[in-house]
Parts: sequence; structure tokens; C-alpha cells
Amino acid sequence: MKKEKKSKNKKVGKIVRTVFSGIFTVLLIVIMVLANTMLPTNARMINNMLGYNQSVDNSKVDTEGLNLNYNESDYTEDEIGEAEQELNMNIAGEGIVLLKNDEHAMPYAKDTKFSFFSANSDDFATGGFSLLGGSSGVSSLKEGFESRGFGVNEELWEFYSKGNGKDYGLGPGSISYGDDEDFSINEAPLSVLESEKGLLDSVEGTVPVFVLKRVAGEGRDMPRSMYNHTDNPEDQTKSYLEPDSVELEILKYLNDNFDDVALLINSNAALELDWVKQFPNIHSIVYAPALGNYGINALADIYAGNINPSGRTVDTFAADALSSPAAQNFGDYQYYTEDGKATKYNYVSYAEGIYVGYKYYETRYEDVVLGQGNAGDYDYSSEVVYPFGYGLSYTTFEWSNYTTSWDGTTCTVTVDVTNTGDIAGKDVVQIYAQSPYTDYDKENKVEKPSVQLVGYGKTAELEPGETDKVTITFDQEQLKSYDYVNAKTYVLDAGTYYITAAFNAHQAINNVLAAKGKTTSDGMTEDGNKELVATYVPDNEDVDTITYSKDTYTGVEITNQFDEAHGDVTYLSRSDWEGTFPTHDGKVSDQISTWGNEINGTDDNGNPVSYLYYKTVSDDLLAKLDSTDSLSPVDAITFKDKIVFGKDNGLTLIDLRGLDYEDPLWDELLDQLTPEDYQIMIAQAGYGTEALESIDKPFAIDADTASGLIYGGTGMMFQNSMVLAQTWNRDLAIEFGEMIGNEAVLGGANGWYAPSMNIHRTPFSGRNGEYYSEDAFLSGNVGSAATYGAAEKGVYTFIKHFALNDQENHRGDREGQYGIATWSNEQAIREIYLKPFEMSLKVGNVKLNYVEKNAQGVYENKSREIPAGQAVMTAFNRIGYTWTGGSYPLITGVLRNEWGFNGFIITDNANTGEFMDAYQMIEAGADGKLTSIPEGARYTFDESNVAEYHYGREAMHHMLYTIANSNVMNGAMPGSDFKQGMQKAQMFQIAINVICGGLILLMVFFTYRRFRKKGKNEVGE
Repeated sequence: MKKEKKSKNKKVGKIVRTVFSGIFTVLLIVIMVLANTMLPTNARMINNMLGYNQSVDNSKVDTEGLNLNYNESDYTEDEIGEAEQELNMNIAGEGIVLLKNDEHAMPYAKDTKFSFFSANSDDFATGGFSLLGGSSGVSSLKEGFESRGFGVNEELWEFYSKGNGKDYGLGPGSISYGDDEDFSINEAPLSVLESEKGLLDSVEGTVPVFVLKRVAGEGRDMPRSMYNHTDNPEDQTKSYLEPDSVELEILKYLNDNFDDVALLINSNAALELDWVKQFPNIHSIVYAPALGNYGINALADIYAGNINPSGRTVDTFAADALSSPAAQNFGDYQYYTEDGKATKYNYVSYAEGIYVGYKYYETRYEDVVLGQGNAGDYDYSSEVVYPFGYGLSYTTFEWSNYTTSWDGTTCTVTVDVTNTGDIAGKDVVQIYAQSPYTDYDKENKVEKPSVQLVGYGKTAELEPGETDKVTITFDQEQLKSYDYVNAKTYVLDAGTYYITAAFNAHQAINNVLAAKGKTTSDGMTEDGNKELVATYVPDNEDVDTITYSKDTYTGVEITNQFDEAHGDVTYLSRSDWEGTFPTHDGKVSDQISTWGNEINGTDDNGNPVSYLYYKTVSDDLLAKLDSTDSLSPVDAITFKDKIVFGKDNGLTLIDLRGLDYEDPLWDELLDQLTPEDYQIMIAQAGYGTEALESIDKPFAIDADTASGLIYGGTGMMFQNSMVLAQTWNRDLAIEFGEMIGNEAVLGGANGWYAPSMNIHRTPFSGRNGEYYSEDAFLSGNVGSAATYGAAEKGVYTFIKHFALNDQENHRGDREGQYGIATWSNEQAIREIYLKPFEMSLKVGNVKLNYVEKNAQGVYENKSREIPAGQAVMTAFNRIGYTWTGGSYPLITGVLRNEWGFNGFIITDNANTGEFMDAYQMIEAGADGKLTSIPEGARYTFDESNVAEYHYGREAMHHMLYTIANSNVMNGAMPGSDFKQGMQKAQMFQIAINVICGGLILLMVFFTYRRFRKKGKNEVGE
């Protein structure tokens, strides 16, 4: 019996081991299948992240006496970390804005102890993260403030970080690329705080700081209605930019029980802050968007007085963000067919025209004071809490000796700034201009803001009593306006222009009104300073339609390109504010919006609810939306190109470095390309471009994110773009670009998917933290500086997203979305939405180093200048019905022809963009699809099609010209060879196959041994 039982147990054991072996073998097979599927698909991203294996072989060339390090880092790998930290601290220190400081509550003494309230205090957004060993920086408010000698209420901090408050806090919102729709606020209620024995008692003797935070990110906008994100009816009627009832309850408790309460705002949006006046004991408000890896230290330094705040707002802080004209058409708008069916297309109408941000608030204010334009019942003081350009300091400044002088078309403004306080600090001088609003303008729909920013400057750090003469220049060209109705080009009005220096946009218009003889008795919020105003009268006695009808950079004629984008929209005019103020461009449907429109109806139970808006689209317009028409006027049948592939001309890409774009040698190089080269470069240019054997082109890494380089750099993440703009310090923006360039030289990146140049059309945009401002000039000034700095180190910057991509909802990056149709008039398109891109591409030239044979046939180092702006990324959205990445008027009409751009144009992420047609793209004048996986290409280059070859050849020329003149050529010269080693993804794939395959063989072997019959000489059971 024992023997039978033993035999039975062994059989069971065999079966168990065999089942286990089978399961383990299946698991190994699954791992192999995934590895052989996922690794090749994502090879480019993996190799970029872990470092691309590529080298230069100079064994066949004589490099003696030559410097082939065309772009050199200013730092070693050991030195750069300290420099990055210092720059991050400097930018954050000058970019944090002090909005309120009643009773001089700030700065605080070093022995102050702070009690940080809100679940968000333990999750303060820095915007920084590290990869590949980069420094992680400062991890929390507690760490940063304690490093500056402050005390932090440990009991309260532990409650939020580890105790019963740890599970509260904001929903993820759109920080996961819009995949999560949870914008809940979910603050720990006061009752929970009160239920913790002794918790609120621990706050006694400290300064309570309430951290008000909102999150947003790519792919989703902030909700205008909280209906879908809370069950509290009181809060459902609010927007995401307002505090909810729980937050207000805590704020009231703090206001009622403490003499000094601090409000710290961590948000990429200009939140609604009119409610603060209900709480007089909130003495200070600090506005600090994402600060980067080390920015919290700068924040603590401001509270300590180690840094005197000098940041200024880059947006208008409205009392009700939904009251702006731009907000009337922002959100969830869908086209329906004529028979009432929802289409796959959404739309947005920029009915506000040029009146975005302060250009609305300040202009309507002036018209109320002057009693013109049917301005209606508009009360500026109840509309605006903090104006554009606003910010406080711990010291005071006095301005004097304001002068303007003109040398031809260049205006030079000077003003003496004196520190009249007792603390050292920096001040910002902002220059605004007012153009006359004439009868011609009214007749031809040329709109004019009451003031517009034309220049700014920042003082040095001024000691008490010290004076700095600030000098700012701007050109008459900045006073032009676009007339899309009559002249169909830029015009310069005749009449009197006002030029003023001001602390912010509201003071600017008050100064101009003072110069016109107006005072508070006329309805002004405060008296202006006419001593800070000068007038200018240009030479033209009538409207000038000639001077700026040609691009001053290229000399190319400028005329309307975007008549198709005007749409059936009534645009806001200051000649009739009340009569033309935008309304929702559509009707309210019976479909509840999940995208966060404001409350616009009630459900069957009478509860407030937000519905989707819709508009009926004709069959003709629907056909245009369905089409891949680039709107090119060129008939491709006229092309007579001789198709040439694979010619042996003996050239490599390094041979072309330093040559003009028009140099005939480019044709010889392009003749060497193969059809496979066209395919991989055009259809799969995402996050880098492949090495091409035919011309010995090296692999080029293109890195992402506006705050740093997530690969191909050092892993450092800086502050977001808003903070950089809030410094109002162009020198810091150049330094930031240079630091990105230094990181790229050390880490291997060649292109940078940044800066981001779209506009804060409203505070609700999910990506406003990545963009600079509501103002086109400020955005362009900062973005162009960063572009220039990076270009000095050989980095081509893909300024993005070209253009009018100012809304994340329905932008077109998800399955079933096809690019939101954006409708606007040409004046707004050119003066607001294209202006930052234009400024960045015309920022100036940088030095390009290369080697060239001299007359004696000996190579020597040479240099020349090339434009700093070398790359552009288009957008998901459409201008009118045409996708931006395939719009001939946008890309060839404006970018290539008017602005003379010969660089690299790539799409936005096309892995998911099903509507992004590659032929439409190259026909429009663009070059490559941002796809990193073969499945995303959705394109096969037709090597026998003459038109496709013609456009493809132009695209290859653009891309190769940009890459040849970048830092990817460091170390190479004519005759060098680029060697491609085995890449990390391939190594992993081979390793997984070998290991898993070996283990599978072992499982098979042991299973065979387990069940095979024993020989007579072998031991039996």
C-alpha cells in the first residue's frame, strides 16, 4: 500500500510540476511576443531615453588643427547641475508674483512657523521631474521652507501627508493627457480637521497658509462647469477657477480665527480671486505656477525676504473668467448634419476678434470713460481683480525723466527708475502704445485696442536710493494693423499715437486718458500720470496702405490668406460693444456635455446642467471637412520633375553643412536619396529622424517638453513657460534657451519640441502653463529669446503649435476626433495668433561653425550666420475646415513665402491623428509626421508619382538642411563616417529572446525527462 501511495504521490507531483512548467512556458512565450511586438514599435523612444549608440569615425580624414566641436557646452557634466539649479532659482525668484501684501505682512521673520492648509500643500506642483539620474530637486514645501530657517507645523503636515487627510486632494484633471475626466476638488472638510484632537490647536502661534491649487495639462481644458465633478448643488454651478464650498469654509475659519492669513496659489490659470475681499485677514497672495526642480527654494526665499519679488502677471485676473468675450465660445461645440445627427467634427469661433485679455478689458473701459462705442453698463472695477502686467514689491520705486525719441522708424524710450524704499529690488517698465481708431477703421472692420504692449525692460537689482535708466526701443511697424476687408494687407493709420510707460496695462490706459484730460470725475478708476505719456504723429496724412504691404524681413507682398477661415461669424467691434458682443455660436442640444461647458440648462428634475452646443453643417462644408484639400493653388500636373533615386554623387550630409539653402550642391545630394529614405523621413519623423545610409545622415534626436529635455539632456526640469514670462526679463529667457542648448550638447539632443507659442485665449485652456501669456508680443518676445538661446548651441527648436491651437478639448488627438475647426478673422489671426511665431522666426541670426576647403585645398574652420528659428511644429486643429499641418495658406502662403522660412516643419503627434494626411502635408509645404511607430505613418511614398516626388524632395531638402546645420554634426567633417551601433531596444529584444528561449528549452527538456520511459540500467520509481 505504501508503495502504491508513494507511486501515486509521485505521479501527482509530476502533474503539478508539468502544469507549472506549462504555465511558466506560456508566460515566457507571452513575454517574447510582447518584446518582439512592443520593443520594435517603441524602439525610437527607448533608444532616445537610454541614449542612442552612434559615433563618428574620422580615421579617413586629417583633423589636425581643426575644431570639430561646432557647438560646445559651457559646462562639464559635473558643473552643469549647479548652474541649472542657480538658473532655475533665478527664474522662479523673478517669476513668482506677489499679488497682495496688506499691512506689509510679507516678508516674514526667520523664526516664523507656518501651518500649510489644504491637501494640496503636500502635492505642490513644481512641474519638474527627473529621468536617467537627473536631480530630483526640492520635494516639498516643507523641505523648501525649512531649508530657509522657517518652522513648519509638523502635526498639520503629517495630517495631510500621512494621516487622515492624505486621501484628499484634487482629481488628476488633464495631467494624464486628458485620459482622466476627474476635476474634483475633494478638499478635506473643516469637520475632518476639527475631529482630529488637537490638530487645529497646533495652528496657534503660526501663520496659516492656504494652498489653493488647480491642475491642468495636455488633452483637456479646465471645466467651465463643475456639474460633472461634484455632487454638491452649490458647487455644481461654479467653474473650476473658483473655490468650492469646502475651501471657502476653511478659508472663513482661518480668516475668523487668525490675524494674518496667507494665500498661496499654485495654478497655471489666472484664478478668480474677487472672493478674497470677503476675508480681510488674508493679507498676502502669492502666485506661483509650476516652479521646476528647485523653484520651491526661491518661493521660500520670497517669504523670507531673501528675494524681493519682481514678477508681473502675464494674464488678466478677471472676477468672472466666463464674462470675457473669448469665453463665450470655448468648450464643447459640435457640428450636426442637416438631419440632426452628430458628426465627428467640433468647432470653435473666435468671435472676440482681437479683443483677448487686457485688449478687451482695458479697451472697453476706455470707451466707457469716453462715452463712446455703445460700451453699455460695464464696470471695470467689478470685472478685473488684477490687470495684465501687475505685481508688487517689498520696496517702492519712483519713475522720472520719461522721454521718447525717434530715429527714422525706431522709437527709443527712456525712464529713470529710483528705489525709494529701504529694500533692494528690481522693477519692470512696460511700454504701451495706443493707435488712433479712425472712421476708416470702423468702415473696414479694423479693430484697435486702447493700449497694446510694444516693449518692456527690467532694472538691475537697485539698492535703496539707487537709480537705473531703463532704455527700451520699438519700431513703428509694431503700430500697424491688419485690414482684411479693403487693403487686404497691413495699414498704418494717420493721426496721433500715444506712447506711455506704465506699471501695468490698466495704469497705461489711465495715463493715456489723463493725457486726454480725463480724471476720476469722468469715471476713471484712478487718476493717470500724463507725465508718462508722449505722442507720435507719423508722416502719412491719410491711412497708409503701402509701407507695410510687403514683409519687412523678406520683401514679399502680404495679402489675405485666410478668407476661408472667417466663417459665418459676427466679430466683436469696439464701435458697438453691446451690439456685437459674442454669444454662443450654436444652439443648446439635449446632450449633456462631459467636457465642462458652463451651466446652460436644467435637467428633468430642475437641477442645473451643462449641455453641449451644436451647429448644423451643410453637406458642402461637411465635404470640405472630410477632404484632404490643402487649398494649394498649384496644379500638380504642371510638374516636370525628372525622378532620380540612388545616384552615386559621392556626397554625404556633412559636406552640405554651412552651404546656403539654394546652393546647387543640394540637388546633387538629394539625387542620392532612395525611396526608402523618403518613406522613413516623411512618414516617421517623431522624436528624431533616422540615419540614412545613402547620404551618411546620422540619427538626430528630437526631445520633448517646454520645461526641459526629457531625454537627450540631463534630466533637469525647469519652471513652466508662464513663470519664465512672469519674470519680464528677456535676458533670463535667453539664458534658459542657452541652458537647454548646453544640456543638449552634453546629452545628445539635437531638436527640441518647444517653445510653445499659443495664446492664453482664456484661463481655462489645459495647456496654458506651457504657453506664455494672453499677449502676443510678450509671448513672442519670451519665446524668441528662448529660441535664440537654444540655437546658439546648435539646437533647432520646433516652435509650436502652429497655429490657433488655444483649446485642448476636441483638438484631435483621440480616436474619433478629427481636429477642431477654428474660425477667426484675418486681423486676429495675424496680430494675435501668428505674431509669436513670426517674432521667433525673425529673432535674428546665430553663428554656424563648419569646416571648408580653402584655395589651397586645405580644410579650415569657417563660420557664417543662419536664422535662429529653424523648425516649426504644426497643430491638431483646423483653420476653417483645413487641418493646420496641411494648410497651404498657412504653411506656404505665410510661413514659407512671406516669412522666408526654409526649415523643418513637423506635425503634432500623428500616431493617433488619423486625419493627418501625409500627402496633404507635403503639398501644403510641410515635411514630416510626428510618428514614432510604423503603424502611425498611414502613408506609403509613391516613388513613381511626379507630384509626390516633387513635394517629397522639397520636404527632404527642408529637413536635411536643418539637421546638417545642427549640433548632430559635432565631431564630423567632410570625409567622416557616422557609425550606428546596436541600439538598446535591439539589445533588450535579443536578450529577452535568448533568455526566454533558453528557459523554454529547459522546461521542455525537464518535462521530457520527467515522462520518458526509463532504460533497464536506470533507476526506477
